[in-house]
Amino acid sequence: MADATAGQAARPEDAKIGVPGAAALVAGSMIGSGVYLLPATMGAIGSISILGWIVATLAALAIAGVFVWLSAEVAGAEGLPGYVQAGLGRFFATQTAVLFWTSCWAGTVAIALAAAGAAGFLVPALAEPTARLATTVGILWAAVGLCWLGPRTVARTEGFTLGVGLLPVILAATVGWVFFRSDVFLASWNPTGLSLDKAVGTSALNAFWAFLGMECAAAAAGVVRNPTRNVPRATILGVLGAAALYIAATSAIMGILPAEVLATSDAPFGDAARAALGAALGAAIAACTFLRTGGCVTGWTLVVAETSRGAADQGVFPRVFRTRPGERASAANLLTAGGLTTAFALATASPNLAEQFSTIINAVSLLSIYTYVLAALSLVRLAARFTPGRRAAALANAAAAVAFSALLISGAKPIELALSLAPLPLAALLYLRLRQRDP
Repeated sequence: MADATAGQAARPEDAKIGVPGAAALVAGSMIGSGVYLLPATMGAIGSISILGWIVATLAALAIAGVFVWLSAEVAGAEGLPGYVQAGLGRFFATQTAVLFWTSCWAGTVAIALAAAGAAGFLVPALAEPTARLATTVGILWAAVGLCWLGPRTVARTEGFTLGVGLLPVILAATVGWVFFRSDVFLASWNPTGLSLDKAVGTSALNAFWAFLGMECAAAAAGVVRNPTRNVPRATILGVLGAAALYIAATSAIMGILPAEVLATSDAPFGDAARAALGAALGAAIAACTFLRTGGCVTGWTLVVAETSRGAADQGVFPRVFRTRPGERASAANLLTAGGLTTAFALATASPNLAEQFSTIINAVSLLSIYTYVLAALSLVRLAARFTPGRRAAALANAAAAVAFSALLISGAKPIELALSLAPLPLAALLYLRLRQRDP
């Protein structure tokens, strides 16, 4: 027993990961289903949107840096609301919790739209707007049904779809360049004649959707050797790695499909594969997209339900969402998730799938950006107790995060701003109610 204990005590540091492993964790927290419809939304802007990818990458680096600081300073914080509460107090922590929960269920609709687009590619009758909307709602409620069967069913669904999830993106980023045509790319540079700032601002906000989750970077600190030195490096490498894959994939597709074709595509990866390699491979890629996005919808539906359940258990959300003994899955939370996502899908319905997707992902990105700004401001408050050198570096990082956030927000349309601001007064009312109950 003594020998075994000694061996176990000697292993923890050896079991930790270095910069390459941590960078893979960071990239893995971002690379998922979010990119599948982005080439279509970018196609409406043109290949000039590659500049937007660069701006979004810089913004992600600045914001991820804020979370590196906060993870070191606020050890044991319970997620993003905990980071905000440490510097700004309970009111803004409540705002953050509500915004995060809203972004989860609203973002689930965007992923369901990507799944419906892939289904329409495979079965053309489902590509008609009404049928596509019905498919989207059906996918959302199928996910609720799977979640009702319990977390193990969700885990099996996610595991089954994970293996095929990255195939379309990786193939586009590698094999796609064999079929890349510079004349197609250049002809699609700015088809609608947008000004540079408008084109870059709009495309940067679109692209930022693919980076949501970079706050998970700080979670790697506990399993990384020498985290003070290695976590910042891994964060930079992870974000840059994800950005390189995204930019390579979308650029390749923009050199295969003209902008006018891409802008109306319901399954851009499938359409690009069909144009380059034939209908069979196009269908296979669309099937991969459908499976992965469908799996992600199931996973995020569970996250939405568990977020509201956990918040209710902590006294932040209404008691109706609390855990009930012996309940395998919370009926109230799952039905609320299904109802909210269905209502949002109906409210944002558009004949053009790319337009609907763009509206939703921009609203969701704005919700997340607001919480990131609060995190940056929390860092500013906490930096007052840093040494002068560390304080200057932290304040510079926070200022960069806020500046890039403002730049991204400037690219939003009025409807996207309205959708993203709607939860704020509700969060304020919730805080007042909690304050009356628990002064």
